[in-house]
Amino acid sequence: MKMYIAILWICFAFTAQAQAIKQLKQDMYGIASDATEGRFTGSPGYLKAAHYVAAQLTAAGIKTTFQAVPFLWDNYDGSSITINGTLYSHKGGNFIVLQYSAQVINEWLVLKAMPDSLETAALIKRKAGVVLLPNAQQTGDWETTVIRQYRFGYMHYAADGEPPYTKLSIVMVSPALTGEINNDTKPVIDIRYERDHVRGYNVIAKIPGTDQKLKNKIIIAGAHLDHIGRLGAHIYNGANDDGSGCVALMATARLLVKHPVKRPTTFVFYCGEELNLMGSRYFMEHPPVPVKNILMNINLEQVGSKHRSFQGIWAVTTPGFEQDFYHSGKDLPMSDLKYSPADSLLNEIANTDTYNFLNKNIPSVLLSSGGFDEHHSPLDKIGLIDFGHLQKVALLLNKFITRLGNN
Repeated sequence: MKMYIAILWICFAFTAQAQAIKQLKQDMYGIASDATEGRFTGSPGYLKAAHYVAAQLTAAGIKTTFQAVPFLWDNYDGSSITINGTLYSHKGGNFIVLQYSAQVINEWLVLKAMPDSLETAALIKRKAGVVLLPNAQQTGDWETTVIRQYRFGYMHYAADGEPPYTKLSIVMVSPALTGEINNDTKPVIDIRYERDHVRGYNVIAKIPGTDQKLKNKIIIAGAHLDHIGRLGAHIYNGANDDGSGCVALMATARLLVKHPVKRPTTFVFYCGEELNLMGSRYFMEHPPVPVKNILMNINLEQVGSKHRSFQGIWAVTTPGFEQDFYHSGKDLPMSDLKYSPADSLLNEIANTDTYNFLNKNIPSVLLSSGGFDEHHSPLDKIGLIDFGHLQKVALLLNKFITRLGNN
């Protein structure tokens, strides 16, 4: 009889694990498939992923809302450059606009590097625009050069105000077009410019605590939902960065709503992380609860790749959480757990949403599995996700929140 019961228990555990992994895969496809086109903040693909997350958590019985985050987008769609009679559109990375002036351009000068300030003043006086050729580093990784300008140069956090007016237009052409330009070439550039108001959205899901005396001590758990979108034919799916964190967060929320803890927990799926952490910055500037009521923050970042640099779960924390982390992972081998104090990895933390919480002196824990080779490339796809490991992350996070939420 005991053996029969043991067999039933094993079968039940195996079935439950298979079902959990099936849900993780479904959520990953809902967030990081080609259908969401890389989830660039404010894009239709991002909204599609955000609505998927909200619908899934609402169906699980969790109250979910959207927090609008205002952006300004420098829209150069419709712009073009003509070289030797051939027209090349702005889309797809043929050229990027480094800065834009509304004044009429009499001529465009082709330069290998920007001149010093005195020469620049002379160029402005002649109302000349500059066509800049990429240097060796930019040529070697042109897509990264384009992404940085598309994502960081064109999109602005509205709260920072509009970018200052410039008196000189500067564009940089792709390495492919550089070969079309010689000393006799006189490129013709038609810049069509609009400043669009764009909204990103943080998705916020709240699970109330069971003890009313602790209702003002809230645990925040978050991951960023955005990635860097689409560039020409390439979709930057961001399955590990940070679809993996979002999927683990959703799994934890489903577990926690079935077995709530004393303290309330708020799950946040941030926009704008790839835009200098603007989604979490806005969240902390417009928190749904007073900052003093936030007990702590937990941030998940890149926790699911088969090619992860650390095979287990790595906690980078402010003081006080080391024992809670190891206790929550006691069912895992010790070699699968790693702890580092936050002050030893400040440069790394500064590139995650954890940074905006530390700026408000909120105790924080960053959970990760290290870096991976496909970071910010079109190769960060669902096929490279280790769903078994992702389930371990979700289970540890659930135990971690349960331990902190009840103590």
